[in-house]
Amino acid sequence: MKRMIVLCLLATFLILCTQQEGVKYTVKGCTQAKYLIDRYEYSDGKITAYIMRNCCSDEIVVEKDGDTYRIIEKDEDGKICKCNCMSAVEIEGADKNARVVFVDFTGEEKELKSLTGSFCGWSTYASCKSDADCIVGGCSGQVCMGKGENVVTTCEWKECFDAKKFGMRCGCVDGACQWTQME
Repeated sequence: MKRMIVLCLLATFLILCTQQEGVKYTVKGCTQAKYLIDRYEYSDGKITAYIMRNCCSDEIVVEKDGDTYRIIEKDEDGKICKCNCMSAVEIEGADKNARVVFVDFTGEEKELKSLTGSFCGWSTYASCKSDADCIVGGCSGQVCMGKGENVVTTCEWKECFDAKKFGMRCGCVDGACQWTQME
């Protein structure tokens, strides 16, 4: 199996550029985050998958099996941290109708859903007692978070961030700040 790895430092993200047996992909970032998005989007021949992974994972690889891309989180040294981070995995030359599966370091598989046609805002699940403890944040208003939190996001607009369009509101649900359907 031929593999080429180049490390790049771009802004505050560590980017791992890899090509493995015809699958060209890039793993961007490992930012500490409490929200979970685990979804993907397709645009111009590229799949961008957003995965929540362990901060101490040794490697993320992408394999293609038929019409399925498997994003695999590998831990080789046994060092698992008590933190998660968000990474974006960009797969170039991808098929629009492909399935995308994330396999975490324990071997658990999860099929990712497409962001197309669905709301893709994030929740931090900050502790709350009422809706007044929760606010909408992020450069594009995509994060439901607690009043005292400082969440930094990239400044990009995606149609799926439009909470009003998808009938979503940021509020306190079961003691946690999160997006929920408007009633």
